Amino acid sequence: MNIFLYLVVIMTWGTTWFGVTLQVNSDVPTAISVAWRFLLAAGLLFAWAMVRGKSLRFPLAYHRNWLLIGIFLFCLNYITVYEGNHYLPSGLVALIFSTITIFVMFNGALLFGKPIVARTLLGSTIGVLGLGVVFSSEFSRLDLSHGLAWDMPLLKGFMWVLLATFIASIGMLTSGKIQARNVPLLQSNAYSMLYGALTTLILAYVMGDKLAFDTSWSYTGSLLFLAFSGSVIGFGAYLKLLNNIGADKAAYANVFTPIIALTISAMFEGYVWTLMNLLGLALIIAGNILVVYKKS
Repeated sequence: MNIFLYLVVIMTWGTTWFGVTLQVNSDVPTAISVAWRFLLAAGLLFAWAMVRGKSLRFPLAYHRNWLLIGIFLFCLNYITVYEGNHYLPSGLVALIFSTITIFVMFNGALLFGKPIVARTLLGSTIGVLGLGVVFSSEFSRLDLSHGLAWDMPLLKGFMWVLLATFIASIGMLTSGKIQARNVPLLQSNAYSMLYGALTTLILAYVMGDKLAFDTSWSYTGSLLFLAFSGSVIGFGAYLKLLNNIGADKAAYANVFTPIIALTISAMFEGYVWTLMNLLGLALIIAGNILVVYKKS
């Protein structure tokens, strides 16, 4: 069952990164696009919950927890990752996000007192080493005769997505802690996404963004795909996996998704494969296998 959930997460999230690129290439402000995505996803989940006769009434303490998850996992995380997509091909964004395994482990130890398992640490380190190999290749293509500048698109995008990864790891750890209390997953996702979307709208208003929508097929099609496949299906499978095996191992699904994302990026964004890229991906896969197939 857990292997099936891994495959669902890898395929849904691996294909959504390019959808994010189609979103950020429109004239709709980043935060507004994030809000539309999770308002739609939350609406689909609430509708499904009502069709199945699930209760939507919960104590106030549940809603406080869902608000916290919404802020980290469905608001700040996505605003920053969408910003990163302005500067990087979608496959590279997915690759940077794979460092979430390290963030989950160390934030889990720092904030939640979770022990760091040596084999999981080794697998994640190998995966991140692979990430370093890939990005060494990317930086080698740049003209660095005047040194690194903070306004370089590659560096700017890298920092935005790294921030998104740190934020997401806190959201995932918080969600894992709450899901351990056997909170209904469907309603939990629905409320968390709703609160994340509403928080995003508030931030958008504070930043001076105006409500906007792009009626083009690329924008509306990618929005529908992201809301249903990436948010409803992908997050549902991921949070179930997180509940089954813990945040550190569940987060490693993010290390496999770049393979799908980079393939799509090569097909539609002109991303160029090199020997160093392939070596880096081989290291990522090796680390992934080491963690996924850990013996209990």
